[in-house]
Amino acid sequence: MRWRDVYREAELYKAAVRIYTKPLFSWRKALFASTDKRDLYDFARSGLHNLADIHRALTRESFSSRPAVALHRTFRGKRRTLYIYPWEERLVDLLLYRVLSARLQQWFSPNCYAYRLRGFGLDRCQRGIAKLFAATETPLYAVKRDIANYFPSVNHGLLLAQLAELIEPEDYLFRLIDERVRFPYEEEGQTLRAEQGIAFGTPVACFFANVYLTLLDRRIDSLPGLRYFRYADDLLLLSSNRETMEAATDRIQEALGELHLQSKASHEENLILSRYGASAIHFASASHIRHLGLEFCADGSVRLSRDKCRKICNIFRYAFRRKRAKLARIHDPRKRAEFAIATARHALEQSVRNVAVVDYYLKHASDEDQLRLLDRWLAEEVLSLAFKGGHRKSHFRLMSFRSLRAMGLPSLVHRRRQIRHGQIAAPFFVWKSYQTQKSSREMAARLRPQTAGATAFSPSPEAVTIQASQEGLVGERRHLSRGLIEVGKSEDLPTFP
Repeated sequence: MRWRDVYREAELYKAAVRIYTKPLFSWRKALFASTDKRDLYDFARSGLHNLADIHRALTRESFSSRPAVALHRTFRGKRRTLYIYPWEERLVDLLLYRVLSARLQQWFSPNCYAYRLRGFGLDRCQRGIAKLFAATETPLYAVKRDIANYFPSVNHGLLLAQLAELIEPEDYLFRLIDERVRFPYEEEGQTLRAEQGIAFGTPVACFFANVYLTLLDRRIDSLPGLRYFRYADDLLLLSSNRETMEAATDRIQEALGELHLQSKASHEENLILSRYGASAIHFASASHIRHLGLEFCADGSVRLSRDKCRKICNIFRYAFRRKRAKLARIHDPRKRAEFAIATARHALEQSVRNVAVVDYYLKHASDEDQLRLLDRWLAEEVLSLAFKGGHRKSHFRLMSFRSLRAMGLPSLVHRRRQIRHGQIAAPFFVWKSYQTQKSSREMAARLRPQTAGATAFSPSPEAVTIQASQEGLVGERRHLSRGLIEVGKSEDLPTFP
């Protein structure tokens, strides 16, 4: 591949559109600033101008990367280092990820599901595993591996050698890629250059992650009678033949050694999965396997893992906690129960993030007995708030489950069935509905009393912004949504002819 063969100006603007949509669902990401101290709003203020400058630099093959900022964060108990680039570099990173992933779509293994375009992803991976378990009645040998500290462990020499087989080494495209493999970054006031690992948190690092493990994919794909699922650095191998599985295990160890990687010992599992119980040397007997947040059972059913059940419970717990002051002011138990139920319904049906999380898990789970236990837990939680006595079965004598459902208590079993029948809107449409409701609340900027010589108020949004800026009403960001304009209902405003 060469730069002139893959780059199109339209791809640059497609990448820009994807970056501009970040604040819609995760507004905090738009506030990240790098070495240039500019966030996404600063970049977008002269967006077309900046895009034109980037296009000219890429066309002349003069664009080069500035250093990133290294941020150390803890995610779910794991210490990670995020590398935050200026927004121009992030835009070019996303451009490279999109065009290169599209070019190598057929080159990647069909059993690689993470960081892919068009048709791949977590959904497809989990559906494939579930279908295999449902269609297999004989015992399945399962081997699960997780690569230890994958992104920081990638060897630059091996990765660049793999990329040199795909990209012309003397071309500008390879120079751009080389800058992102051996990337510069700032930490504690010093500018350093990475000697190992890829920049976690950047789009192009996801492309590198797939390229680096393609050698491993090729070794395993060549074994007959084996089903292989790789999502990023999580590996799952399934086969009804023990010899095939033992050969696959040896190939994994061999390939990881060549790539200078190691398997995480605490996550290694060698299991034999059976509906009726089975045993084999070096394989522990089990009825299910936990993978990617789900439990795949030998009988074909799919359950939520324990941490995902806890995550759903915490959604309701946090919602009730935010309303505890209002709950304390309600003395009637029935009214407290009604208020708690309304809070639970709002958390489940109208909070965009919660809708996305819960509906995703419900879409894949098929064990309704587990969901009934979650429904019972929610009912007991509501009753504990109503009667202030903790989780007690005796509360159902005072207020039955049927009466709670009549008040509107949500049911995960029922919601799962609605999702399966296409009766639940996607999270995007929930967000769109929320935005529509917010914009139709008849809110407007309140006029200040007119002083002598003051100009008449104009209903134009541009005039509102200019006038507010001149009067010092808008904060540093100069956005009405973030300003300090006093807000009131439309009936408080004078009418215009």
